[in-house]
Amino acid sequence: MKADVFWVADYYKDIEPREQFIYDLIDQVKMAEKFGFQCAWFAEHHFSDYGTIPAPQVFLSAVSQRTSKIRLGPAVVTLVFRNPINVAEEYSLLDILSNGRVELAVGSGYLKHEFEGFGVPMDKKREIFDEALEILLLAFKGEKFSYSGKYFNFNNISINVKPVQKPHPPIWVAALRAEAAYHIAKKGHSLMMIPYATVDKLSDLREVIGAFREGNEGKGKLALAFHAHVASTYHEAVSESKEYLERYVFSRLYAKRRTLEQLYESGLYIVGGPEEVASQIEFIYNLAKPDRLIFLLNFGMMPDNLLEKSMDLLSSKVTKILERKGIELEFN
Repeated sequence: MKADVFWVADYYKDIEPREQFIYDLIDQVKMAEKFGFQCAWFAEHHFSDYGTIPAPQVFLSAVSQRTSKIRLGPAVVTLVFRNPINVAEEYSLLDILSNGRVELAVGSGYLKHEFEGFGVPMDKKREIFDEALEILLLAFKGEKFSYSGKYFNFNNISINVKPVQKPHPPIWVAALRAEAAYHIAKKGHSLMMIPYATVDKLSDLREVIGAFREGNEGKGKLALAFHAHVASTYHEAVSESKEYLERYVFSRLYAKRRTLEQLYESGLYIVGGPEEVASQIEFIYNLAKPDRLIFLLNFGMMPDNLLEKSMDLLSSKVTKILERKGIELEFN
């Protein structure tokens, strides 16, 4: 499993100015690169402070010039709010600027206020998404094409920049439901999921993974993302992350409310000392065999010293414990 890191970039204005927060995020990606994380993912969100990066392609362009090895990706580009030709152009250009380091996760969105803000009907999102993804894949080829659909129409066009990676950057499709996982797999795409948003407890993930594997036929890969915090002991990890986790949990829009105790018991939050965290990762590995394990390490605007501690322990002690169990958590 490749080890990645993911930022929702939830923002709280009473802590620091937004401008400084965004520069802090760049420094945190540099930190992740230092510890060998394989990819840095950033959520795209609009119209609220739940996520404060509305244009990952712009943000990651800046990051690409301050890093050299870590891969970079949006998680996710909400295709139903965008012209897919623009998406192909922007991420082709980012792939050039980053020397071929783009991972591209796409999705149809789920936040009611974003659909209202963009004037897109939620009940049409699957149809719009499917068309947009088809067009995106056509555009990445850099050849002239035409497309006549219900929502998009293009006549004899080609984008003027092609991605470095051929035929295009790796594409991941986000899903929240088992039915969507099967649909994604049947089309041969790779799947990205945050179990926190999908199931009540970790064992419930079997249904979703089963649906993906059933439709997959070995074509697509699987990425799973988990909130996580690692410290010297379980008590220390829970104690020092509690304030930030609680702040984040209660900022989530339209999400099912869980107490922290319910979250700890669910298995959806990876927390503890290196031994406990390695055991939780072992359970996830045996349950799902993901290709990428993505850690959401900064939530609630956690300070850098705690973020650095998690990164350090994951890349050093946790990996060694997993090695003894026959599981490789890959860092650069």
